[in-house]
Amino acid sequence: MTLDHFGRPISYYLYQCFGFFSAAEGFFFLSGFVGMLAATSKQRKDPTQSWMRGRALRIWKYHCITLACLCLVAVWILPVLAPYFKSIVQHPLESILWSALLINTPEWLDVLPLYVVFLILGSMTFPLFVKAKSKTRVFLLWLPSLALWIGAQFGLRDAVNSVFPDWIVHGDFDPFAWQFVYFTGAAVAAWWKRAKAFGNPDNSIEGDGRAVRVIRKLTPAALAVLVFGFLWSHQFIPLQLPTDFWTSKVHVGPLRFANFFCFMMCIGWIVRTWPAALDFKMTNLIGRHSLDVYTAHIVLIYFWFATPGSIRYHGPWNVMVPIAACVFLWGLSKWRDPGSSPG
Repeated sequence: MTLDHFGRPISYYLYQCFGFFSAAEGFFFLSGFVGMLAATSKQRKDPTQSWMRGRALRIWKYHCITLACLCLVAVWILPVLAPYFKSIVQHPLESILWSALLINTPEWLDVLPLYVVFLILGSMTFPLFVKAKSKTRVFLLWLPSLALWIGAQFGLRDAVNSVFPDWIVHGDFDPFAWQFVYFTGAAVAAWWKRAKAFGNPDNSIEGDGRAVRVIRKLTPAALAVLVFGFLWSHQFIPLQLPTDFWTSKVHVGPLRFANFFCFMMCIGWIVRTWPAALDFKMTNLIGRHSLDVYTAHIVLIYFWFATPGSIRYHGPWNVMVPIAACVFLWGLSKWRDPGSSPG
């Protein structure tokens, strides 16, 4: 994700490298998936999932502090960054309110606000998923998310945003569409838990019965779709590229989501077949401190944008600096990890 955001030449090879989707879909899908697993394990001690609201508050604080600091830097130290905070500079008092409410979100500062909202919604809906006694119940709980996503394809976000002042920046991500990625990840985790709990008493993967057999049968088709999407998106197949409606990143177009979901099915097959294949110590370490790492990566991106074009657009700097940024973020997570300290 960091290398994508630093731009070319590295992002040329990494951005949407598997088809019509990017790293962002994985970020939200896995957040919902892992969040549901955590909610299931914490259900007895914390039935209201208050831990999700606590994490939402922590992320909100990180976001607000980062936004305030970057805005001050743009105004007082690096005026080249001021255009990114135009709404705040021109409407300072009103912007404080709208920004605190996570409605005004300047560029690159629109992901964490979404995550805050999803966590709050998750704290209210995840207990329902956890208590669901059947896979059918999980499916029914997921349907409202599907309905919102469909509405997002036909202008729901624009209709809602029309009630706010037109100078407010709402970010690139349509919340009515991206919630679908997050809650689909949560629903998949809940569905799988139900399949294991009611399909096999000892919860072994081999004995999950019909659910596993169905997924195994679908995996070859998912792999075929993934390969086709890769070849099509990179124009190895002489077909006209689909319109923005089908592959929109803002609204998570239908083809984009289908392509991504097939990718996740293939990843799931790899993990079920070779459990340790994608288990890397470095990424595990970064994952344990994802909030610190993600926030720091935003700051690094803004500083990179403030760098003169003679450096940003020319080698070796546009290769060395993004790689150095990734090394720095790994070092930050290592420094923040209690297990990394001596003794």
